Amino acid sequence: MGLHTRPPCRSMPGLWSALRSLWLALACAAGVPAFASAQPGTAPREDGPPAEAWRQWRSVLFRVQAPSLPSAVPDGAAAEPVNFIFGTIHFGDPEELALDTGVMREAMRHTRMLVNEVDNDAHWDASKERYRLLADQAGLPGLIGPQAYAELQRLLPGVPPALLHRLKPWAALALLEARGEVAGEQTLDRRLERWATDMQLRTEHLETLDEQLAALDCVPSAEQALVLKQRLQTPWLFGEQSARVLEYYRSRNLAAWLDEIDAMVGLDARARPIEERARRCLIEARNERWLPRLDELLRQGGMFVAVGAIHLTGAAGLLERLRQRGFLIVAEPL
Repeated sequence: MGLHTRPPCRSMPGLWSALRSLWLALACAAGVPAFASAQPGTAPREDGPPAEAWRQWRSVLFRVQAPSLPSAVPDGAAAEPVNFIFGTIHFGDPEELALDTGVMREAMRHTRMLVNEVDNDAHWDASKERYRLLADQAGLPGLIGPQAYAELQRLLPGVPPALLHRLKPWAALALLEARGEVAGEQTLDRRLERWATDMQLRTEHLETLDEQLAALDCVPSAEQALVLKQRLQTPWLFGEQSARVLEYYRSRNLAAWLDEIDAMVGLDARARPIEERARRCLIEARNERWLPRLDELLRQGGMFVAVGAIHLTGAAGLLERLRQRGFLIVAEPL
């Protein structure tokens, strides 16, 4: 593999790569349905939800009703198209992720547009290598030191030495959380796209590939190197955290997943502010950028929105921000 070829196309729902897994994939490669009743306590009350209502939303599929859409449709009247927001983990088999594909497909059938993060077929060219490769010839060993680099080599034996030498710290972190799942036509995001095509839904993207890559690469490599060095001191945490994150998703507990990210286990007081800045670029800043367009689309009705699940939860998450704008959020069993 040369320096200007795509990186190993593999990732997993880990602490960091769950936020960055779409980069790895890209770098490789009418009427409201009669769904089951929402889970108790998931819909906002008329007098307003309690503090941190987002912690009560235990699902990865949400029905979203815009303020302008009627809550009830008279008999014989045409219903406004319903909206759904789905929190994807990008990779993984639906069975492993405990997803009912029948429910998901039925939800999508009642919409008219798939809205996702980025075009999965976006062209990868040499100009984009600057986001993942270091320009300094000293490379990654020059940033993290020979001892940490030797540990990185041990943990990533499948990455060609010439490529590993040039990887930016954030890209190395993403690969460290890989479990060997190959990105291809069977990824969760690809399935959603195929279903949308089969149903003749239009597709819209919330950001360009360059915008997404810039978010991944927003922290200077010299600073991100400190995070990588400290994570390499406790390599067993990668597997432990990844297993917990997968369980959070399977149990639909996105709030606990966010708590895991906020805990920043294995990082000290020097590295935590760096990790926090990276997290703001990856989650909050992108949510802020997406929100106006999502507001506009959801008010039109008929949208099936699929974004990384971690974007949905938290006080700055998309669901809470939409609720503050008057949208009704109902968690659907899945």
